[in-house]
Amino acid sequence: MTADRSSVAGEGAVVGTTTFAARALQRLAVGIVHDVARVSVRDVGVQLSDEHGALRIAVTVPVAMASKSGRNLVDAGEDLRHGLIEGMRALAGREVGTVDVRFSGVRRITEGRVR
Repeated sequence: MTADRSSVAGEGAVVGTTTFAARALQRLAVGIVHDVARVSVRDVGVQLSDEHGALRIAVTVPVAMASKSGRNLVDAGEDLRHGLIEGMRALAGREVGTVDVRFSGVRRITEGRVR
């Protein structure tokens, strides 16, 4: 997977290409899901595939339930989809066409006070 900006170098520009291995994109997506969903990396499952030049991302993640959170599952799924689309665009320059979210299980988040 290669990103090629331009073959003509401007003043101070470096000519070349940047290549992302599929494994690097997969690990990046896992990290984004980890941050957005607030679950452990080992609980996150991500599969990437090509959909007419754009990425299709299938995510399996448990629901993170905080004791006083008012979020519902629809909002959590929307936040996760939006976070993945924007994160992959900003960090890797990749267009995401589809994000499929599957919730599998529940993880309790205990919110404690910092002293």
